[in-house]
Amino acid sequence: MTRLLVVRHGETVFNREKRFQGWLDVPLSDFGSAQAKACADYLARSPFIPVARVYSSPLRRAEQTARAISKALGADLAMDERLREIDVGKIVGMTREDVEDQYPQLMEEYRRNPTATRYPGGESMLDVSDRAGDLLRHVAEAHRGETVVVVGHAIILKALICHILRLDVRNHRRMTLGNASLSVAEVGVHSGDFSGIVIRLNDRHYLEYAGLDAFRGEARVR
Repeated sequence: MTRLLVVRHGETVFNREKRFQGWLDVPLSDFGSAQAKACADYLARSPFIPVARVYSSPLRRAEQTARAISKALGADLAMDERLREIDVGKIVGMTREDVEDQYPQLMEEYRRNPTATRYPGGESMLDVSDRAGDLLRHVAEAHRGETVVVVGHAIILKALICHILRLDVRNHRRMTLGNASLSVAEVGVHSGDFSGIVIRLNDRHYLEYAGLDAFRGEARVR
């Protein structure tokens, strides 16, 4: 089995404004950088070390989070395109209200079938699930008996967890992964199929302790 420490990137201004980010290369806010450091500091003193490698989405908000973790753990960092967030195409930068106003047919289709609906010029959840499964298989086979960190985005990481638990990807909508949250799972591959367990989901206790669980005007670190 391979242990996965699954981390969502810290907060960005787009997260705070509830805008679709997709593949737009939005950096961490100052608050998000403080969240990333709090997560890295916790992992460095956690029972999950040592870590063989840190895998990250190449998008800047994930890379910044992953670099903080890699530095704290003294682990190699590898970028992997499969960890990118869902490509939301033409609606990037919009709020949900913007999309409801400008793409009402898209939102109606999404309400009927959220997993198969493709964003205009972008991806569907099924596309994301395919690359999540491909990444998971690679990591589980390359790191048997080891612990790795996987840093990415809400949708791709939810798809990853669905594969680990052998759930239909539509169940991703039942999960919450907050910024700089930690989920812990163990996964193996047998005859091409995944088997695994999730030990923690959306753990943010280290953020709450540091006063970084929710933005209140400025980053505060204890």
